[in-house]
Amino acid sequence: MMRHPKLKLRSTVALLNGMNEHMPRLMGYDEAGGKRNFKSWQTKARKQLKQLLGFLPVRVKQPKSWLLGEEQDQGFRREKWAVESPFGDHILFYRLVPDAMAKPDCVLLALHGHGPFGADPVAGVDEGRPGEKETIKQHNYTYGAQFARRGYLVYAPCQRGFNQRNDQGDPVETGVGNSCVDINARAILLGTSDIGLRVQDAMHLIDWIKRRPDEKNVALGCIGLSGGGHTTELLSAVDARIKVACIQGYFCYWTEQIMDVTHCNCNYVPSLLRYFEQDDVCGLICPRPLLVTTADEDDVAPVKSFRKAYKALKRIYRDQGAERVLQQEIFEGGHAFTGVKAFPFFDKCLKG
Repeated sequence: MMRHPKLKLRSTVALLNGMNEHMPRLMGYDEAGGKRNFKSWQTKARKQLKQLLGFLPVRVKQPKSWLLGEEQDQGFRREKWAVESPFGDHILFYRLVPDAMAKPDCVLLALHGHGPFGADPVAGVDEGRPGEKETIKQHNYTYGAQFARRGYLVYAPCQRGFNQRNDQGDPVETGVGNSCVDINARAILLGTSDIGLRVQDAMHLIDWIKRRPDEKNVALGCIGLSGGGHTTELLSAVDARIKVACIQGYFCYWTEQIMDVTHCNCNYVPSLLRYFEQDDVCGLICPRPLLVTTADEDDVAPVKSFRKAYKALKRIYRDQGAERVLQQEIFEGGHAFTGVKAFPFFDKCLKG
């Protein structure tokens, strides 16, 4: 028998992680000269990010919409709407209208994360389904309703792959919480991505909002937890109509979030880490106000990685003279929404 070295057989993940450690970010803030020529870098980086996300041609430019129902909740009216998506299927969303609001002074998109209930908890809907109350309590998940009670006109869309838009059917009946793998596996074959489709849906909903007479000229903000934070980050990076953003339970380094640990398939975009890390992407939000949050026990946005990424992002904001509009919050607890800084942050930066 021939002598041989110790064979490395179950080593592919470690091999890829090692490659990542030495891979420059081709469109990173430092690597691509963001400090020297910030506006030029942002223009090129946004274009590259849209290409990576796989933006598809918009088929429906004048979407039809339908009010499906409405009900009164404490402090606001909850409307349920459907609108044609950019591609001809439909987006379901809630519109939360504060009591006694004549005309809105701003609009807030509130984006949900993973879980079988989609936008329902964010909009304050609790139908008593198995695990629903526990999910709401664990994640403090009613932040859309909380903002509506504070006088914000809130839009809470259901993202692709969840609840009513779960391709596997009703998640309560099937036991399948999302269809992210089904969507992303097919999307990447067509040069797009699940998260890219979600961002395009959100941009399309903004187009619809901006056609409404009382809403077209008011400032627009966006907040999301977990997967909603993911969409908030990318949406705010590519669409400057978002004037104020808050990313909760997501911001850190992808290298230490979805690279060294396997997360839901919708987080994965081909070639993303060849071009950007999260501080670079959030640098595309600069100089607009941005609040990022995590918790000391949050396993989606690990606090150690969060601190490193925030330090890098703070340098970008400082380089551009915008350090005062960048904020962070690290709180005690787990993967959840916190309004401790978010409420006064939006009150000041969005409502003004």
